[in-house]
Amino acid sequence: MFSERVQSRTQQRERTQGRIIAVADRLFRTQGFASTSIRQIAREADVSTGTVMSVGDKSSLLAAVFEASIRQMQVEQTSHREAMHAPDAVSTPDRVTAIFRPFLEFLAHDEDLSREYAAVLVRGTHGTHIFTQMADELTDTIAREFKSAGMSEAPAAAASRAVYFAYLGVLLSWAGSGSTVHSALQELSSVATLVMTTSTEDCP
Repeated sequence: MFSERVQSRTQQRERTQGRIIAVADRLFRTQGFASTSIRQIAREADVSTGTVMSVGDKSSLLAAVFEASIRQMQVEQTSHREAMHAPDAVSTPDRVTAIFRPFLEFLAHDEDLSREYAAVLVRGTHGTHIFTQMADELTDTIAREFKSAGMSEAPAAAASRAVYFAYLGVLLSWAGSGSTVHSALQELSSVATLVMTTSTEDCP
C-alpha cells in the first residue's frame, strides 16, 4: 500500500513535470523565450509558480525542452542505423554527418530559440544530459561508423570524440553568429575526413 502511494505520487509528479515542459515548449515557440514568464507557464499548466520553479527556472525549462526533443530523435535514430550501414552508397564521412543531420535541422527550425538554448549551454549554469549519457550514445554510434570503415577500436574512439567535439562547436555557434545546416554538415564532414586521413597516416 505504501509503495503504491509513493509510486502514485512519483507518477503524478512526472506527469506534472511533463505538462509544464510541454506548456513551456509551446509558449517559447509561439511568443519567444524573452516574452514568456514563469507566471504564464504556471497559469497555462494549471499549477503554482512554485511548482514550475521546482522543475526549473526559464533557462532550465528551455534546456529540458530541447533535450526532450533531442532524446526522442536519438531513440528514433536507432531504428535507422541499419540503413546507415547499407553497402557503400555513401562515404564514411557522409554517414557520420548523417547522424547529426536531424539534430542540426531541429536547431535550424527555430534559430532564435536555438540561440537561447546555446547561450544556456555556454553559461554552463544548468546541468545537461547533452554532455553525459547522450554524448556517450552519439560517440558510440560515430565510432561504429569509423570501425566499419576499417579503423581499429582506439583510433575509432578517438576519431568519434573529435567529431563529437566539432559538433558541440557547431551547436554553440548558434549562440554567436549562427550557423546553417549545410555549413555545419560540411564542417563535420571535413573533420571526419581529417581524422580518418590522420589515422591512416599514423598506421605503420
